[in-house]
Amino acid sequence: MKPINFAVLGSLFVCSVVFAHHGSNGQFNANVRVNVTGKVTKLSMVNPHAYVYFDVTKDDGEIQPWRCEMRAGSMLRRTGWTAEMFAPGTVITIEGAQARREEFGCMMNTVTFSDGMTYQRNDVIEATEKARPQVAQVKLAGDVPNLNGNWVAPQRPRGARPPGAPSSGARPAGRPPGRRPEPYQQTDAGIAAGEGFEREMNPRFHCQATNIFLDFWFDQHVNRIEQSDDKIVIAYGFMDIVRTIHLDLDKHPSDVVASRAGHSIGKWEDDILVVDTKGFEEGYLEATFSGVKHSDQLHTVERFSISEDGNSLTQSYTATDPVYLASPHEGQQTFNRTDAVFEPYECKDLTEEIVSGF
Repeated sequence: MKPINFAVLGSLFVCSVVFAHHGSNGQFNANVRVNVTGKVTKLSMVNPHAYVYFDVTKDDGEIQPWRCEMRAGSMLRRTGWTAEMFAPGTVITIEGAQARREEFGCMMNTVTFSDGMTYQRNDVIEATEKARPQVAQVKLAGDVPNLNGNWVAPQRPRGARPPGAPSSGARPAGRPPGRRPEPYQQTDAGIAAGEGFEREMNPRFHCQATNIFLDFWFDQHVNRIEQSDDKIVIAYGFMDIVRTIHLDLDKHPSDVVASRAGHSIGKWEDDILVVDTKGFEEGYLEATFSGVKHSDQLHTVERFSISEDGNSLTQSYTATDPVYLASPHEGQQTFNRTDAVFEPYECKDLTEEIVSGF
């Protein structure tokens, strides 16, 4: 992105929209680029997406009230973005993708401030987990590993760039370290169930959980584990999933109410926590690109293992579904213990503002 000469802007704010030839799915059109400059009016730092609101003044004096989507508010706070950066009256220039149904809306790719500093959408300005905490107890009573505490997929720190500085080209942090999931092998019924999938059908776009694997690492939110003799409770930092792993049950009850999290029973095998989960409602195993569904017959087995120093937790899993999967689906992901604060997700979907106005 070229540096912006704010000295010649004065009180004039410029709006330009560049149109391309092809569209893309979703709420925003990646092939219609916008570059807008204006004064911030407010910031809504909410989940699943924060929004910055700003007024753009055209050459004829007309004021256009814009808003542009950012990352999840909790992620922005964890990665060093603050409300003070977007204080009312702050001059910003945003480059991004035009909203499909909103004339003065966009998805922010980069934001440049009046001092010339530019941040990309996924930049980590200041990582919150600077050091792993010391574990007071690696083992608890009964000689079982201590899973208590907060856990997070690692962040990839990156910072701002001064005017004219090239981007590092680094991609934002994606999946946490671990074995990538195997390809999904679907039955004919599974393929048919996913036909007609569109990006906007993704549950997370509607403040709903997706599944217990994806949501555990998605966007590197902080997860909290509370452990006792008879149960382990996992509170997810994404979409507020709460799982109770029952250590005092040998089998699943017959009256389980189906849910996205299912019903889990666990047992210790040496130092590995083995978790068996059933009772899922029909949903998605993958809902970002192709829409791979699972039925209510999904059955998962997870194995949680912890490193010798107690600071690294690995979750490996196998998912079977006799209705939608032709063969078991496997994956593995690793998380770090962190001092970062667990924050409830409290999803607030603001996309309806494109209909009602703001």
